[in-house]
Amino acid sequence: MKKIFLFALLFASFFCHAQKAKPVPAKKPVARIKPKPAAKPDTNFTIPLMVQKEDGEMYYYDLKKGDQLVYHVNAMGQEYDFIVTLNHYSYASGIDFNYEMTAPANKQGHVTISPKAKASSRKYHNYFSGGELKLTDATTVWFCDDNFGDMPEKKTGLTLDNGTPEIFYRPEKDEVMPVIKVKGKDMPVEGFIVNSKADGTGDKTMWIHGISSNPLILKMDLGWTIELKEIR
Repeated sequence: MKKIFLFALLFASFFCHAQKAKPVPAKKPVARIKPKPAAKPDTNFTIPLMVQKEDGEMYYYDLKKGDQLVYHVNAMGQEYDFIVTLNHYSYASGIDFNYEMTAPANKQGHVTISPKAKASSRKYHNYFSGGELKLTDATTVWFCDDNFGDMPEKKTGLTLDNGTPEIFYRPEKDEVMPVIKVKGKDMPVEGFIVNSKADGTGDKTMWIHGISSNPLILKMDLGWTIELKEIR
């Protein structure tokens, strides 16, 4: 009789516990957020180039996708062309171009410059070994926006390749008008110089296109030279 009574108590206890237990709600499925596709480069971009007409009037010539910037290089006795083919240029997406180095260098490659590097990197990459190059902490071919923005102060800090940071100055006589062949016509292009000494007598000089929306490097003399000669 005691066994029956004990079993009844256990059954009642189990029944009461089962009555109090709450059902566990089913987990809601987690919504998967699909990543947004990367923005496609704008193929309709234009880059203004300030050139001078024969009558002396200044106007903007628009560089476009596929245009080629032909630089002549003289480095340690070797001379060749460095040809930049424009793919994309914008504040939002950065810069994208292909390049070719003619004989005797004989190299080809593709370069992207991130928007952040275009805007604020003060480091300049000047040596190319061919292949793919993604610049996120340096720029090339163009002066960065922050360096250009320093120009009213007549000086700016920058680093050339793996060198140490140094100051470049905008001397009193800073205006330059190099003649560049643009689509077959010789055209003076507006620019200014920055030099490694305040009086302009330093041994390092950069010639920069004179508008902030396209701070293209027109020429550099850093112990070796590179100079924009033609736009095709």
